[in-house]
Amino acid sequence: MKKTVLSLTLAASVLALGACSGGDNKTIATSKVGDITVADFNKTSKTLAGSHILQQMLTEKVLADKYKVSDKEVKEAYDATASQFGDNFAETLAANGLTEDGYKEALRLQLLSEKALKDKAFSEKDVKKHYEQMKTELNARHILVADEKTAKEVIAKIKGGASFADVAKEYSTDTGSAQKGGELGWFSVGAMVDEFNDAAYALPLKTLSEPVKTSFGYHIIEVTDKRDVKGVGSFKDEEANIRSQMLQKLVQTGQDQQVLKDIIAKMAKDADIKTSDKELEPAIKALTTTSEEQAKAAEEAAKKAEEKAKKETKDTEKK
Repeated sequence: MKKTVLSLTLAASVLALGACSGGDNKTIATSKVGDITVADFNKTSKTLAGSHILQQMLTEKVLADKYKVSDKEVKEAYDATASQFGDNFAETLAANGLTEDGYKEALRLQLLSEKALKDKAFSEKDVKKHYEQMKTELNARHILVADEKTAKEVIAKIKGGASFADVAKEYSTDTGSAQKGGELGWFSVGAMVDEFNDAAYALPLKTLSEPVKTSFGYHIIEVTDKRDVKGVGSFKDEEANIRSQMLQKLVQTGQDQQVLKDIIAKMAKDADIKTSDKELEPAIKALTTTSEEQAKAAEEAAKKAEEKAKKETKDTEKK
């Protein structure tokens, strides 16, 4: 979850870009080509980044209502980053348009986000499933193909008497295991992508799986052996470590930001956020919409577009 000063530039800049205080007619900058008033600055700030500012401020309020980040935690995070840059840190901040306070505020938001992610990314049911699986290691083999039709063809061949190893060498697109007859060796929970992991752990010994779809394609899996893992403690003893491992994998696979967005969306929805400013309503709607809701809305929009296109085609044909 660690990020460099550069990766926090946008968040810090947005948080630092607040509205100027003072009367609307107060001049905050003068020049030979014209002055800028508080009203000018605030109007332009709202136009350029108003939605982002509002979302950042609301996000911090929503998260801070449930999670606490101390000044000490912010200072430790700040000092850790500063030590990486050494004497050049002040220059790096300035070069990225940041102030020390602005960067610290961005760090506070990051730390709040990390606490929310660690707390809500995984249900107790998910963690307990991981715990039960970590008690066992599997020895398995697989065949990876591009589509479900080919996967079913592979299954039919093996069930028809063909050797798993021979079929793997002929069909599998996983070059690392194909020449070894599809052998993967021993592995434990978390070593494979989630869909593969859960399918493998659910399989009885020496039983072919149905096609298992992952981001790599379609897998045919066979677990050839199982063995107990020694030294696994109680669920209470292992829970914190399991959550850390699961979170680390979420970050490594790049899924953490989408999960975090959904967590914040649900919390923001529960907070019943409203605005009297019509121009900022879309920002609140975006903040409180989960990825599932976005996907559903996109699907409905596509369906309406298709129906409209069909209607227009029929109308054209009638003419």
